[in-house]
Amino acid sequence: MDREGIIKTKDSRDIEGIITKGVGGAYTIFAEGKSYICNARGIFRNRKTTPLVGDYAIISVTDEDNQKGTLHTIKPRKNQLRRPPVANIDQVIITVATARPAFNAGLLDRFLVLVAHEDIDVLICVNKSDIAKKDDSFSPYIAAGYPLVYTSAIDLHSDGLADLRRHMAGKVNVFAGPSGVGKSSLINALSPKLTLATGDLSTKLGRGKHTTRHSEIFALSENAADGYCVDTPGFSSLETETIPRSRLPVLFREFPPFSDGCRFVDCLHYQERDCAVKEQVGQGISPLRYESYVKILQTTNGASR
Repeated sequence: MDREGIIKTKDSRDIEGIITKGVGGAYTIFAEGKSYICNARGIFRNRKTTPLVGDYAIISVTDEDNQKGTLHTIKPRKNQLRRPPVANIDQVIITVATARPAFNAGLLDRFLVLVAHEDIDVLICVNKSDIAKKDDSFSPYIAAGYPLVYTSAIDLHSDGLADLRRHMAGKVNVFAGPSGVGKSSLINALSPKLTLATGDLSTKLGRGKHTTRHSEIFALSENAADGYCVDTPGFSSLETETIPRSRLPVLFREFPPFSDGCRFVDCLHYQERDCAVKEQVGQGISPLRYESYVKILQTTNGASR
């Protein structure tokens, strides 16, 4: 038994890999070209730490023939998302649709804030371009400098899919977004060897049905340079309450270029006088984006200044 309390036999050995899936306390770790199924040691529970998909981990292989082992060490993370719970991400691809389900700008804005708070690159992917024409819904995001692609999961040779592949190359990419927007269908289209479960919309609620039950990493191809993707469960709401109010203004990327002109250094661009950001609403800043900002501000730490 070593200092971590792990019982080792003469045949066990330690190797490093990446957690690609975690379901019901069993973790799949890809290491040395194989996938090992491992249980996590109680030390994580004692430390109130949960291993996440994307974590680089050290395991003790206890049964090489059946590819089983024990997960005992998580290496330091460069970043992590709380929802979906994944770690060590290079890019979050927020997937939305203009129809089926209807586009929810407030939900997109909240996720953009959460991703920016973790300082992770982001790409907006507007899927289902085959059933809805491009409109002005995404103009504010393009104007604010967010990269955006239009895709169709049913057109395997579309320019949108090729553009998406270019954005994903060489990165660990997390697909995230509301249920029903086609995240799993997109991953299947990007990597035809995969057959992830997909679902239809709920006719009663007008929202997507959850088909992905857990987060999981997939390689886009046998060539690592093509990148990796993480399929994640969908959601219909996001909480931003834990983000400090003082940080929120810099998380809307169109605000900082104007904030130096504000009268107060700590201006929240809400109720203050002589606010250069508010003066730009309807000009350099979209009124809809500013409205989203105010709604988020009112629900973050402390409803008043």
